[in-house]
Amino acid sequence: MTQLKTAVVAAPEKILVLPFADGIGDFVNMQPLLAAIARRFPGADISVAASSYANYLNSPSNPVKIVTPSWFNKEPGPVAQTLRHFIPQSVLARLAGPLFKREMGGDVDLLVNTILLWEKNMDFPRYWTPQTPPRPGAVHTLDCLANALEEELDLVIPVEERYPHVEIRPDARAWADAYMLENDLQEGKVVALIPESNMLIKKWPAASWAYLNDKLQERGFQPLFFGPPKSEQLDAIEQKARRPVRRVATTLDKVAALLEQSSLAIGVDTGLLHIAAAVGTHWLGIFGPTNPDVTGPYDHRIGRGLVAPFPRGESCRTCWKSFKYEDDKCHSLELGACTDFLDRRSVLIAACDMLPVALPPQP
Repeated sequence: MTQLKTAVVAAPEKILVLPFADGIGDFVNMQPLLAAIARRFPGADISVAASSYANYLNSPSNPVKIVTPSWFNKEPGPVAQTLRHFIPQSVLARLAGPLFKREMGGDVDLLVNTILLWEKNMDFPRYWTPQTPPRPGAVHTLDCLANALEEELDLVIPVEERYPHVEIRPDARAWADAYMLENDLQEGKVVALIPESNMLIKKWPAASWAYLNDKLQERGFQPLFFGPPKSEQLDAIEQKARRPVRRVATTLDKVAALLEQSSLAIGVDTGLLHIAAAVGTHWLGIFGPTNPDVTGPYDHRIGRGLVAPFPRGESCRTCWKSFKYEDDKCHSLELGACTDFLDRRSVLIAACDMLPVALPPQP
């Protein structure tokens, strides 16, 4: 098995790609990279390690297969969590290849380990946590990996081919059409709101989401909250909102189809915001501990990230490390996170500026 650079096989029959991370947004960002690898090695049997959710996002026309290692569906035990504090991530990245190969139980001619490429090429201490004003020189994760793959695999990924795209499946689009009709949702008025994240420090206060829900409805828009069926965040938003809160929970292929029909998607730094951008929907991101120029949706032609204007001091310098490897806590604040400092009125103003029509307030 070849693990990049040392001796790339001229015509590998079996290729295994390890994504740099296993989040929904991470898989969306992998799409143009997987397409480039498939073009570089036509006819190869290409697999990508990802959780089962990826089957809802992988294009039916994509020759890449999804394989899900058994441990992807398990929470790490206390020993594994403790070791993460002491073993460098670069070491874990190198160990990932042999572990994945063993799990697959078969020969792999070429291992494309983007976990290792990410750890080697991304300047996490300098660029992961955003600064206000922005620190120049940040490189998006997708560009970081695309540039590395160009060198490692002797290929070219032009800028125009780096934009992620999620293909809408016909049955999912039909479902979205029916959902819009049944719920009296009108084209041009739907605003997708994405408040959920698997990380607490990425979240924006429920009261701010409730404010956004109410003010958008006052202006004649139809906010639609996306999230899991059980969500404390969404429950809290419902309790604080003055106007009805409309919620939807469904599979990711249908989420993508519904996001495509939304005029704007507003969300924290999470996978569904990446899906929205990848189906061509304008997006507005709410960012605190993560940098929109590094981890946000790639397509800034149709969206922008708003960064909480929190004065990031000495304790924020290692936020990237605790965020990625250790815990889910802000070490600068006793309660909450820096995302809380993003003013809800500024988000509303930015949203109205991006919406196709600023409707007059409704009674």
